Amino acid sequence: MVSFEVQPADVYDVIGLGFGPANLAAAGALLEQPRETCPISVNKSLFIERHHEFRWHPGMLLPGTRRNTSFLKDLATLRSPQSPITFVAYLHSQNRLVEFINRNCMTPTRKEYSDYLAHVARYVQGQGIKVAYGENVIAIEEGGEGTVLVHSIVLTTGETIIRRAKNLIISPGGSPRVPRCIQSISPHPRIIHSSAYLSSVAPMLDTMKTITRPLKIAVVGAGQSAVEVLLDLQSRLTSMGNSTGQAHDLHLIIRGGSLKSSDGGPFSNQVYNPEFVDVMYDLPSDSRRRVMADYEGTNYGVVNPITLDSLFNVMYDQRVDSDIARRKKNALAATDAHITIVTYSNLASAEISTHPSQTSTEAETDTHTFSVLLQNTLTQDFSEATYDAIVCATGYERNSWLNLLKSSGLGKHFGLCATSDNTRLSVERDFRATINGKNGTFKAATNGINGHSRASVTGINGEKTHAHYTSTETNDSDTIYISRSHRLLPLQTASPGLIPKIYLQGCAEETHGITETLLSVVGIRAGEVVEDLCSNY
Repeated sequence: MVSFEVQPADVYDVIGLGFGPANLAAAGALLEQPRETCPISVNKSLFIERHHEFRWHPGMLLPGTRRNTSFLKDLATLRSPQSPITFVAYLHSQNRLVEFINRNCMTPTRKEYSDYLAHVARYVQGQGIKVAYGENVIAIEEGGEGTVLVHSIVLTTGETIIRRAKNLIISPGGSPRVPRCIQSISPHPRIIHSSAYLSSVAPMLDTMKTITRPLKIAVVGAGQSAVEVLLDLQSRLTSMGNSTGQAHDLHLIIRGGSLKSSDGGPFSNQVYNPEFVDVMYDLPSDSRRRVMADYEGTNYGVVNPITLDSLFNVMYDQRVDSDIARRKKNALAATDAHITIVTYSNLASAEISTHPSQTSTEAETDTHTFSVLLQNTLTQDFSEATYDAIVCATGYERNSWLNLLKSSGLGKHFGLCATSDNTRLSVERDFRATINGKNGTFKAATNGINGHSRASVTGINGEKTHAHYTSTETNDSDTIYISRSHRLLPLQTASPGLIPKIYLQGCAEETHGITETLLSVVGIRAGEVVEDLCSNY
């Protein structure tokens, strides 16, 4: 594998890890800084992105699906309405502004919003922002003299490039979360995550064309993506038909008793106001967790009411068909794929099953099935089910930045140990309190109750749950501190000026609130990051 380092003269003022909406907004905010006074040079700014071109949730750009928030919550409008990277500016550039107004709808389709983001990506590159597409960041390390070395691998060639920067903006997005029992039988062409659904569903169905019996597919999850995947699969399976005249089966496996409608009312939505980030950041950690729990219904494990209505109508129509067929003594052949919601169920285990009648050659031609053990979350009883394919709409993990810091020498400067198995974020107020504590020495704060901390996690079916308190006396535990402007705060023992500034975007829900992983305040946050970067350069 070829590896080379850029020359010292090529030190970047800032390197952004990832080039999704968060860092795209940061690039736009950087361009709008006064060139005469801004210490960050556009020509010395670089963003590294693993995709070969700009992409935004390509696996879920299903026909007709919309964003759940107003078009005004774009990359810049709330920060600077006159910015050239607003959604309105995009519409004007495409000569569609009047037609969009005539739609009389505040929410654009995901397809159009994806095109808007790609348009902005092309714009900022045209203004001098550099983007290294097709590279995956594999490591960071101290570079000396207040710099950081960023190691990335070119995906097409395997070549490793090492670049030096004075500052980092880490905006990694989410990595697909897959239930542990499904991980044990993955990868498999008939097990897919919703993040790759659109590009994977047709090949997945193609592997089952030779199966003459009705297909049985499971969708795991209770959120928006799960229901959208379910409805799309129902349409695809219905179009496929079946030679036996029997309907294909779709099971939606959820932990709760029913699907829940998202709370999109004007009062609940105030939690997504930019000023509410200040409210959340200033709260004690326990109060912050309570507020997060209060507003989970606006985003986690919930479904847009319009999407829920569509699903209910499909299921009601299948009930009508069933009643008519029963009255006519099954004279009406089942044609539409049949949907069943499997409630109060948790995946306990999964394995690949080979039928006794199959030879080894046949087993290799994708004629096997998946045997799944389900546990009832109320009675704890177990039941078995067999599926031909499984789609996991089980959310995302957002800890890649943590693993990157852990494996580098930089982590220790922020209070992070490579062996830690329990790391949490805390606010600057607690950071100052530890510095000003007894004996004037730094002491990591757990910010919990009697030496215990509680972390928010996501259940295996994609619903938000809360972990039990974990004793810091029995687990290696670290606290990392982050400023209101999203900058990681180095320990007092770190040498001033010798530690690069590291910013996080989309990773600090624990301190900044529920808006952190969403697009509602992405423009405002990008402005805050760039402002802090320039003022503390």
